[in-house]
Amino acid sequence: MKNKLWLLQIPFVVLFTFAFYVDELGVQGRLNSAFLREHVHPSLRRISTVFTDWKFKFRGPQKPKNKVLIVSVDSQSIERIGRWPWHRDYISLLISSIFDAGAKAVALDMVFSEPDQRVPDKIAEVLRSQGMEQLVLANETDRFLEGTFARHNDELVTGWTSDLSCQPAYDEKDFCDLAHPDAIASHPVGFEKFSYSQFNSSVPFEHLKTPFPSFVTMISNLPDYNAVTKHSGYFNVQPDPDSYIRRMNLFFMVNGKPYPSLALELARVGMKEDLRLELDEEQKVKALGFAKSGRMIPVSPVGVMEINFRGKGNTFAHISALDLIAEGETTEGDVVTGNYAGMLKKEVFKDAYVFVGVTALGVFDMRAIPYDSNIAGVEVHANILDNLLSGDTLTNTAMSKGTIWVVVLMVLGGLLWAYVTARLEAIPALALFLVGIGAFGWLDLNLLFNNGKNWNTSFLYLELVSIFAFTLSMKYVMEERNKKFIRGAFTKYVAPAVVDSILKDPSKLTVGGEKRELTILFSDIRGFTSFSEKMDAKALSSLLNEYLGVMTKIIFAHEGTLDKYIGDAIMAFWGAPLDQPKHAANSLKTAIAMMKALNEQRPLIQEKYGVQIEIGIGINSGMVSVGNMGSETNFAYTVIGDHVNLASRLESLTKAYGVTILTTRFTLNDVLQAGEPLPPHRVLDHVKVKGKKNAVEMIQVLDREYDSEGLKMFEEGRALYTAQKWDEAITVFTAANARLALSVDKMDGPCAVYLERCGDFKKVPPEAGWDGSWEMHSK
Repeated sequence: MKNKLWLLQIPFVVLFTFAFYVDELGVQGRLNSAFLREHVHPSLRRISTVFTDWKFKFRGPQKPKNKVLIVSVDSQSIERIGRWPWHRDYISLLISSIFDAGAKAVALDMVFSEPDQRVPDKIAEVLRSQGMEQLVLANETDRFLEGTFARHNDELVTGWTSDLSCQPAYDEKDFCDLAHPDAIASHPVGFEKFSYSQFNSSVPFEHLKTPFPSFVTMISNLPDYNAVTKHSGYFNVQPDPDSYIRRMNLFFMVNGKPYPSLALELARVGMKEDLRLELDEEQKVKALGFAKSGRMIPVSPVGVMEINFRGKGNTFAHISALDLIAEGETTEGDVVTGNYAGMLKKEVFKDAYVFVGVTALGVFDMRAIPYDSNIAGVEVHANILDNLLSGDTLTNTAMSKGTIWVVVLMVLGGLLWAYVTARLEAIPALALFLVGIGAFGWLDLNLLFNNGKNWNTSFLYLELVSIFAFTLSMKYVMEERNKKFIRGAFTKYVAPAVVDSILKDPSKLTVGGEKRELTILFSDIRGFTSFSEKMDAKALSSLLNEYLGVMTKIIFAHEGTLDKYIGDAIMAFWGAPLDQPKHAANSLKTAIAMMKALNEQRPLIQEKYGVQIEIGIGINSGMVSVGNMGSETNFAYTVIGDHVNLASRLESLTKAYGVTILTTRFTLNDVLQAGEPLPPHRVLDHVKVKGKKNAVEMIQVLDREYDSEGLKMFEEGRALYTAQKWDEAITVFTAANARLALSVDKMDGPCAVYLERCGDFKKVPPEAGWDGSWEMHSK
């Protein structure tokens, strides 16, 4: 299950990649599904913008890069001059004072859509009837402001707004009826002069079907003001679903023409530029920027700019409007920090870009940005202007060609993350998680965000966190369940070290049958039936328990798995449930250790129980089936297969050949493949066991010192035997036996076997084509 745990993480990868994709389409204005656009994208936008806010806070504030000042109609000014809106003569005086102080360009974050009538209609009518119309005009202040606009129309940007906007491609016509007579009636005559000077589309532009934000109605300045004004920009801002401002539309469409925002128009005026907007064949933004210099502004396909905020409220200097209107050549400075205090107004405002806006709390023009949840709306425009002048607006994922990289990270990185964490223990996984998230966060902040790239990595973070949390939870549940199962299933027949290893990493355990390369060992007490019948049952039980206990400890000490006891016989294997590259070598070491222990215990057993114990051990390696086998209610962890049967028959053949340990070439090859040295051994025979056509090379593992010359003679004798040189073979085997036999009375078992065979073959030679192998007719 643990090996497949990472597959359960795939839904997280799919889910968060899909969320990223939907959010990106929404940001780019390409989300055609009404359900996704209206119900899903706003929620996704809330998630992604939270991460943007964190990036701003981790980065910290920056100083403004240009001389951008705010002239504040603050509470102090309103207390002295009167409630807002002021009469136009005060506004006229304020604007004139700013230009007199040397401002480069001024933008008004306000609109004068209604006359400032000072003389009531009835009184004006009486005065006109008496020929005193000049007196009426002298008391009306609209003309004062009109004159000021006319005098400074090259450097002054007026503001305008709308109380109804929509996206014609998506919104219902009842809400977004751009052709409605009332909507058309609100559009001032001659207002087109304030639109982009260069607007080109690859195909005819359909303003009634465009996804671009469009104003249905307009609230502009008085016609006389528009007539004398050359530059104007809207001051509407579009908050995100959480009411925070992070982006700005650099144009809105009206009657098929794009109109600039207040800050963009102020930048254009100060830089003496023209605005250029070019659309592609899909009627999405291909290029938006300044025509003369050719500098383009990074925007989304629907003309949205990502604002690179400088800091909290009052990051830009606020000079009180009262300070400008007051007589005197010096200023009291920034109303918050005191900067510029005592400086000449002409020094403060020289070559400055100036916004005039209302900052008094009672006017309720307050906004929320990532650094501050309550700043004056005019400060948003100041941030936008500073970005435009410096050319350091943020670029989102699509603008900086990062979409494909984020998708690759989310898919391939997410799958790799799932795969790796599924294979680590809790502590290493937690360490990797903390290091990985920390490293990626550092790269995201320092290499991307601090260089103006605000990639949408929020869903990647959430994907990694979700995968890690799910993995940790699932692993906890699985490990607790597996540990309980493992302890119950393996403690009795697996070495404690093996059980501990499995408990540390249950992935090493596979429940159920599987094919695996293993080494199997069988051992049996020779003549057990004959002497057991003569022993007392209690003594026999004690003998078996003592013998089996010693042998089992040796098996466990060499990382073996005890399959079962079959009376006095032992069946064990190596290579499962844990993978063991050295399974063959460990089994041979076990056999040698078993014989050594028996030799040490034999005198004690003889003395205690009065019996002489001899055992035979058969070992073989090969591909077998291993796992929990049996019924649902009664099963055992065991191995089955031809190589298991061969190991059992080798154990039986130890008695026939008069040796203690027999193995095969399969096992020795596995030892060499694992890079282990071979134990002392000699090749005994090529045997065809019952039921098999191919001969198996049978090898004796030497558990004591053998005469090296005797072993060479034995091998020479086998060569003569295979060549059917019986007399010469008898001579050599006789000489070999003299060197290899334990005593005069006890011949070397293999030499005795071959001497008997040579004598038999002298009388009855083998059939033609004999390959030297011996066929066994019994198990």
